[in-house]
Amino acid sequence: MSGLNYLYILFTVLFLDQREPWITYYENDNFIISYRLQRCNDIKNGFDFSYYFIKATNKTEKTIVVDFVLRDPISPSQREENKVIVILEKKESKEGSCNGYNNLQLFYSDNMSQKKSILKEFKLSSINFVQIK
Repeated sequence: MSGLNYLYILFTVLFLDQREPWITYYENDNFIISYRLQRCNDIKNGFDFSYYFIKATNKTEKTIVVDFVLRDPISPSQREENKVIVILEKKESKEGSCNGYNNLQLFYSDNMSQKKSILKEFKLSSINFVQIK
């Protein structure tokens, strides 16, 4: 492999995948909920959003169901709309991503190029879990 290839790989690893580290939000003996802020830039459609991505990790040898509510909803209907349920096999982790295929993300701000966005804090409420036999 030529030196140019090594330089390309080094550049890719160091500069293109610069993500915020995961921050532990909640932890007990059974699971961990972490989050990080990430920008999802959709150049093709002209959107530029930032999300808090959520990572749920099962620390046990059993399947568990973790549920929580995004933010701190005011009304019962809002609580149901914002409820997230994650099924985790033993030692499994699931995390949010820009593709939006799961509900492990919390909107942070839009149009990052504009300075008008109102920044939102990361908050979850009603964190629970159940072990499945």
